Amino acid sequence: MKTPLSPIFCFEYFNVCYRLSEWLIMWQIFAIVLTSVVGIIGVIKVYSELQRIKDQRAKESAAIELAAKLKRTEFFLSQHRRLFDDQKLFEVLCLLDSDDWKLAERAMWDSNRKFLTFIEEIELLVGAGQINSDVAQYMFGYYACCARNGPNFNAGINSRESYWRLFNRFCDSHEEFQRRIEDDKTFLPRL
Repeated sequence: MKTPLSPIFCFEYFNVCYRLSEWLIMWQIFAIVLTSVVGIIGVIKVYSELQRIKDQRAKESAAIELAAKLKRTEFFLSQHRRLFDDQKLFEVLCLLDSDDWKLAERAMWDSNRKFLTFIEEIELLVGAGQINSDVAQYMFGYYACCARNGPNFNAGINSRESYWRLFNRFCDSHEEFQRRIEDDKTFLPRL
């Protein structure tokens, strides 16, 4: 027995005629192509949105990092200003270079201790990661080593390591820092 042929349907505007089963296959192909195009557009849109979010997060992270760096810089500069604004610290600082005999006077002993404590505070901040070690060494290390090596400065102070461990650690770090920058003539400290 012969199967009857299915009727032919035509799309007259384009002058195209197919059987119903052929039209069904054509519409399936059209649906697959359309779905693929929409899917590709969707994937591109998702990718571009993810890239935009990633760029936005990078900008936010850079802004946060810059704000933190500015805050650390401001804090560091306030410590540096403290050294020059505090009368006692400044007086010691002016006499340290030459280890002036005035440093050995009894009236200076408290000022000398205050300077030692200041350097220990800087070492604590370096150890806590609040101040960059190289910057601290660059700004304060020379004066700390002058104090440690000056007999007039150390008069009236029990300078045993066990009492001033942080101070001595800071001075040891400065000596290593000096060796390092002598090898690298292009060195510049960075916050």
